[in-house]
Amino acid sequence: MIRKLLVALAALAASACSYGSMVDIAPMNLRISKPVVAAGDYCAAKGLEAPFYVISSEDCAPVLWQADTLTYLMVDPEDAKDSLQAAVVSLGSNLYAAQIETPEEKDRYQIHLIIAKGNAFTLLSALADEPLKKLAAKHAKLTFTNDASGRPYIATGSVGSIRAFLREAAIESLREMKKKDEMFSVGVLDKSGEPDHPGSEQQAKDIEAVMKIAEALTPH
Repeated sequence: MIRKLLVALAALAASACSYGSMVDIAPMNLRISKPVVAAGDYCAAKGLEAPFYVISSEDCAPVLWQADTLTYLMVDPEDAKDSLQAAVVSLGSNLYAAQIETPEEKDRYQIHLIIAKGNAFTLLSALADEPLKKLAAKHAKLTFTNDASGRPYIATGSVGSIRAFLREAAIESLREMKKKDEMFSVGVLDKSGEPDHPGSEQQAKDIEAVMKIAEALTPH
């Protein structure tokens, strides 16, 4: 469910569902200066092609744009204190890195990769430990340290080198999904609490745009 993907990011940050870093890749001057997707409720869309079906009756996530900090606030409808603030930077080709500060963790930042277009987006799965280690070994300009579980996180490196690494990680994640014939969940702007319904023409256009971007990032 798209809400679970969003509001559980704090828990995911301690697991293999994100990329850890000691380096701030989203200082104020590098953050997106305007929203990538409009603020509002984002609900999961079902289907591989139009007509899509929007699950608006449950598990939607309110997403707010904060212009003063250039961040998104992902609101937990059940408990506001569990809401999360993410600074977003562009990796090109409608691919973005969302950075969440976790000062209580050894790796200070947790980074999630997102494809966004129109008013729809998808959160990409992070690489598992072994594929991540193989990718890390290819990026000599970065230094990695393993956490207590043995998963690598970024210890040092330039922001540019880290962004190149994250872009390649996103592509590798999409390739793995293709191999396994897996489909990601797309969240689309809707209204939480409304009955589930067929997606509108605009919603279908935005969802298809996200899917096309994913396909373009992993050509045959």
